[in-house]
Amino acid sequence: MKPQLVISCHADTGFRSHRLRRTHDGDVCGHLDNYAGVFAVMLAYFSGRVDCDGVRIELTHGEEANMAGARRVLRTLSPEDTVVVVDVTGVRTSADITVEKCNDPGMQAFVRRSLRGLSYELFDGCPDPISNQDECDVYKKRLKKVAFLGIPCRGGDYNAGPVRARRQSLKAASRAIARMVKCFSGGTRQQ
Repeated sequence: MKPQLVISCHADTGFRSHRLRRTHDGDVCGHLDNYAGVFAVMLAYFSGRVDCDGVRIELTHGEEANMAGARRVLRTLSPEDTVVVVDVTGVRTSADITVEKCNDPGMQAFVRRSLRGLSYELFDGCPDPISNQDECDVYKKRLKKVAFLGIPCRGGDYNAGPVRARRQSLKAASRAIARMVKCFSGGTRQQ
């Protein structure tokens, strides 16, 4: 079986109610964990840019309860597969997006090839001051090629209440997903 690329994004939230709004400067504000990630993944998917053989979109559940959905997806993966987890991040950055928990040299090369020209910061570890646990921790139990694609949020703890994200970051995350899919599907997979 050929290696596959999985875009994994938890689609559940820990909030009982949700209020989203646009700010006067074009940002989005609200309980964005993980509406921002789901939006970016769906924007890429519905654009038609990620419907390729060997690429899966997994909208998971249970992120707030032991990563149940990611554990279910993990059972379907082989060590040769690649996973990109999409979620919000609290990393302070001027870049549009972050790539975190990307410590495998092959995965780093894949990210650099895919995202050339985009505004991003690449980190070996997890510099997020709000949370350092996510689905990457589940996938890394079996796979080396795992990374976290972060949509930067500011204005507080994204697990506790409303935060802000730049609209530009949401679009950049969608473009990054599409570019990773194109790079993976175009025969430039890392070995």
